Amino acid sequence: MHLKPEISSWQVRLFKSLKVTYQSMEDWMEACDILRCNPDFHQCERYDCVIINTDSPGTTVARLCSLLRCWLSTGKVVDVALVHSFSQTNWKPHTTWENCQLRTEASNSSFVLLDYVVRGALLCPVFNSDAMLHYIIDTIDGDMFLRLNSLS
Repeated sequence: MHLKPEISSWQVRLFKSLKVTYQSMEDWMEACDILRCNPDFHQCERYDCVIINTDSPGTTVARLCSLLRCWLSTGKVVDVALVHSFSQTNWKPHTTWENCQLRTEASNSSFVLLDYVVRGALLCPVFNSDAMLHYIIDTIDGDMFLRLNSLS
């Protein structure tokens, strides 16, 4: 008896943008971020960063590398992001300020369900550093300030 392997009927589609709706911690109103994950966004690469809801303490931040929608053979549709996560670092800048948050971008990738993406985040690279160091900018709006400073 010869068995043939069953071929699953998965389908995957790649996307270049994502609209995330969230409830602001500042005024409890609904807000949204449009996030990009595009190798050619007006002749430049653009891979935005996001805050991810995890069970780890503190704020989990990651850079979007790919946005995928997967249709499983069961009929279920799953939206997934391939991300590079940021980890905390012990490096200290010459000039520090209160609640200064630094992260190092990991080179390894992982998958995250888009259901766990909270909102977009702004990270600024640290100049003159050998590692992939970034400052987390918490002054974008009141919601971002509250999210980053209430958990740290």
